[in-house]
This record gives sequence, C-alpha cells and structure tokens, in this order.
Amino acid sequence: MINKPKLFAQFQEEDILQEFGRLLFSLINAFSANGYQISFYDNISKENLGKYGQLIYYLDNFSLTDVPPNNTEDSVYLFDKEIKALGKLPWRKKIQVNFDIFSPYWFKSPIIMPYPMHPSHVTIDLKERLKKLRSSEKNIGVFFSGDTKGYVRNRVHYPKAKLPRLEIVNSILDRMGENVQHVEDLSVLNNQKDTSYIQKCVIIDTSKCWVNEKHWLGYLARANFFLSPPGIVMPMCHNIVEAMSVGAIPITNYPEWFDPMLTHMKDCIVFDDKDDLIENLKLALRMDKSQVEKMRDNTIAYYQNFLNPDNFVNRIESHKDKEITVLLITENYMAKKYSKLNKNSILIRGTISNSNKAWFEELYDYVFHSSSD
Repeated sequence: MINKPKLFAQFQEEDILQEFGRLLFSLINAFSANGYQISFYDNISKENLGKYGQLIYYLDNFSLTDVPPNNTEDSVYLFDKEIKALGKLPWRKKIQVNFDIFSPYWFKSPIIMPYPMHPSHVTIDLKERLKKLRSSEKNIGVFFSGDTKGYVRNRVHYPKAKLPRLEIVNSILDRMGENVQHVEDLSVLNNQKDTSYIQKCVIIDTSKCWVNEKHWLGYLARANFFLSPPGIVMPMCHNIVEAMSVGAIPITNYPEWFDPMLTHMKDCIVFDDKDDLIENLKLALRMDKSQVEKMRDNTIAYYQNFLNPDNFVNRIESHKDKEITVLLITENYMAKKYSKLNKNSILIRGTISNSNKAWFEELYDYVFHSSSD
C-alpha cells in the first residue's frame, strides 16, 4: 500500500508468547498483510517465539533490528511494556498490547483485536482462497468437527453458564435421531456431490477421526451451518472465525464474545440449554434456501467488516487517539480472571457497537448504582 507507515515492535514480557506464539503471529501478521514494514526488536530468541511465533520471520516486509527507527514520526510503536526513552519519541501512534478484556475501561477507547484464524490457515493467497470457497456447493446441513476429550468444564457464568462442548455433542447424538451422522471415517464425506447430508448434523470427533488442516476450510465451506461450541478454557475458539470466513453460519452459545455481538437469525443462530440447542438445530435443518443464503451473506459481511485483519488495522489507523490500547483475547487471562466478567466488562459492552448515548447511560449506572449491587 502507498504511504503506509512503519511498525517498530518490542516486547518485554512473556504474555505475548503464549499459545506457542499464536498471539504474536496474528498481531504482527495483521500489520504485515496491510503493507507495513515491520522492524521487530531482536531481544527474543527464535526458539522462545514458539512454533507459530517463528512464522513472523517469513512475513512480507519483516526484519529484525537492535535499534529504533531514525525517524519515528512516520512509525507506529507496538509494545507490551513501554520503554521510557522510546515512549518520549514523537511516534505516529503508540499501541500498547493488553489482555484484560474484563475491565470496564470507562475513560479509555481500547480496540479489541478480532479473534484470528489459526496460523496454519494464513497463507499469502488466503483472500483468493476464501473468495473461491464461499461459492462451494453446499451438501452438509450442520457441521461440527473437533475434539471433545476434556471439554467438560464451564468457567463462564455471565450472562449465563455456558453448556460445555461434550454435553452439546452428546445431546445431539442422543436426541437428533436420523438427523445426525456421526462420522468416524472421512471417506464417507469425500464425494462432494453427495447431498445425503444436507438435512443432517454431521459430527466428527477429531480424537477418533482427524481432518487434515489443508482440507479444513474446504469442509467448512460445504456446510450451511457450523456448530461452534465453547473451548476448554474459554468460549472463543478459532474454528468459528474460520467457519464465518467461508460463509458457514455459526450455531453458538457465545455471541456476546464478538465485537460487535453476533445477532440471532441474522448472522448466527444462538442456543442456550440442551432443549434450546436441539430446537435450533432442527430450525437450521428445515430453514428454506433463501433464508439460509441471506444469513450466509450476513455472516460473510460480518467477517469482512469485523473479523478481517484489514479492518482491525484500519480501525487503528483511523482511531482519534495517538495512544491506543489493543486488547487480545487469550486463554491464560481467561483462566486466571474469569470471575471478573460482568455486564460492565469491555468484552460485553463492546468497542464498536455501542453509541455514545448508551456508553454514558452505562457509566452513569456504574458510578451511581454499583455500590448498592
């Protein structure tokens, strides 16, 4: 891109290296994909970056450095802990990475980074692949593929307790009768012209039957809907983002974890308890083609507008402040701080969808009524 600024990134703490470096890669990749020249301060060994973090070495316009840029006025300073001397320099923007998605941030305007795809799917030709996959023939009604071993605990109790993944899958297998297909051999799905599964919930337990990552987006693209149950530590999981990227409409119980929140019957189907889950699965399977296509279009539009890394960087560039806090959704923070989640958390209030009027109403309620709660 023309006239794109440079990015100088320096991290001092280990939090950004969590999840085998997946957080670091997703963050740096967003800027690289938008044409930024990346100067990454060389204070972390390649080995410590993790297997996904090491992928930053292969991004376009990436280089290691041991000095800040000579001219900082056209550069962005990205950091977790600010170096005092660097902070005093005249940067174009300063971006501090934080992980606290449960605090209210009443007097700040942070940006929640969209939860990313898994790095294994991020390739140079990703945009072209997604465009092609979105027009795939649909021959699966509802699709789920994922591990269930250990997915029994629920940490999230706001706004209500989440139904765990194992209970979700077992309920479907027990109660969907002839409308469920439990796949233990992928060969039964290899015929892409076979439409026998268009009225079924296709369930793949990856602990028994593994879907190669090279084919993952292709399987998602063949489904009208994708069942998106919670992960082990937190609700958010990369597979829901990948499904939406190719137009598979999510059926989920954590719409409020998106910024802005997903909307039932517009760009997702939301379920609550087991009875609600089964009722909504049946609704999805009997939905007429025109309504499915409309919801698919809305799902793709949501991905393009709010989950696409381009949009994330554009929001940073257009932000009114020069000093910005970017919040990352992480398993580690969730595991340690889950009890803090409440109606005033920035994750629930959102950083995109709330109007100024709603923001001041919430602030008023927080200041004058929270002491009596």
